[in-house]
Amino acid sequence: MSNLIPLLGDKKPFTTADGSISFYNISYKEGYHAKSIGAYTESLHKFVIPSGIVERLSKNKEVWLLDIFFGLGYNIVATIEELEKHKIKNKLNIVSIEKDNTLINLIKEFPLFWPKKGYDYLRKLLDSITYNNYQLYMILDDFFRAVRYINVKFDVIYFDPFSKLKNPEMWQLTVYKELYNLLKDDGCVVTYSCRDSVRREFYRAGFISYQTKKLPDGFQPGTVFYKELIL
Repeated sequence: MSNLIPLLGDKKPFTTADGSISFYNISYKEGYHAKSIGAYTESLHKFVIPSGIVERLSKNKEVWLLDIFFGLGYNIVATIEELEKHKIKNKLNIVSIEKDNTLINLIKEFPLFWPKKGYDYLRKLLDSITYNNYQLYMILDDFFRAVRYINVKFDVIYFDPFSKLKNPEMWQLTVYKELYNLLKDDGCVVTYSCRDSVRREFYRAGFISYQTKKLPDGFQPGTVFYKELIL
């Protein structure tokens, strides 16, 4: 009996390489993070650092971040942890899209997520929208409906759906064109994907791509996309 792992809805927890907890989504048949890397490490090195969001917010009074999708909240938590570490006090506005509303209760009720400070901040934001210099606006809906509600442009977009194999509707040209329209001219889209086919489709939507640095253990890099501005 000691080997049984409890299910939380359609999600099964597992420990990743850096000690942080992630979950396997039984409906999508895919984990939210790579077990061999570490959930927190993956968010930090594939989203937060490549986006340059710390540097952006140190130079600007306010930055807008679009988080696609909320998932287990690690991308937001890793962002908050880095901003707090660097004592950045300018305002970060976060808009996060997520169609699986059970994840909100999971984050509020599951006690083993870490880093603790980042998740304490996130739970406060889920309860009250504003905490310290952060604001979090949750949109609980499908991506294609959710973008209709959004009337701001973003400095940074974290693009983090399930893989193309499991979530193909999110890896298509129409989505990338939506991202282009949501992004400020000097903004960037960051994703864990390094597929050539994905980069080519982003190029068709008007982006140029740059490969991120590999993670510390040599796991595959991600990609940062910028608008290809025609002067």
